Amino acid sequence: MALEDMKMMGLAPEPLQEMKGKLEEDVAGLSMEEDAMFMEMAPKGKFSKAALNSLVKAHNKVSEMFGLPEYPAFDADQTEFPVKFVRELAMIMAAVEDAIAAGEVGQEMAIDLASVKGDRDLASLAGRLDMLAKSKDFRKWLSSKPEEEVATKPEMEVSETEMAAPGEGEIDQLMMSRM
Repeated sequence: MALEDMKMMGLAPEPLQEMKGKLEEDVAGLSMEEDAMFMEMAPKGKFSKAALNSLVKAHNKVSEMFGLPEYPAFDADQTEFPVKFVRELAMIMAAVEDAIAAGEVGQEMAIDLASVKGDRDLASLAGRLDMLAKSKDFRKWLSSKPEEEVATKPEMEVSETEMAAPGEGEIDQLMMSRM
């Protein structure tokens, strides 16, 4: 929209710029809150580069099912997972919880980031992710999930008029049919 058109319509560019700036601030604030939430979820401990990269390798096999790009390998030991990695693991964790609830995979596949404290826990988590990557049931469940969500929506909604009480004539007819 041209500046002249905006002025003719009574829209000054300054309030629009202010609104845009306010929206950008709000989005940045929400992003920071979300990052803080994922940082709280982030496993903390002493994690070796080798164990982390073993986890990344398993993670990349599963994240491929979600259409995510490969997560890069770590180049040093860590004491805390990066936010992006936690975010991706949380997404996988939520999908696994849904698959368990749907009965598609067993409870042994559950992912608990809170219990990850060291390399042994990383190896266990990497093993679960490897099993998920190989699970035909999990893969099938992921690929069919959108179809199932559509299928669970009601095919026909009943309007209020259809649910209204029967008319007087209908009541008489119903009573007569029961005699």
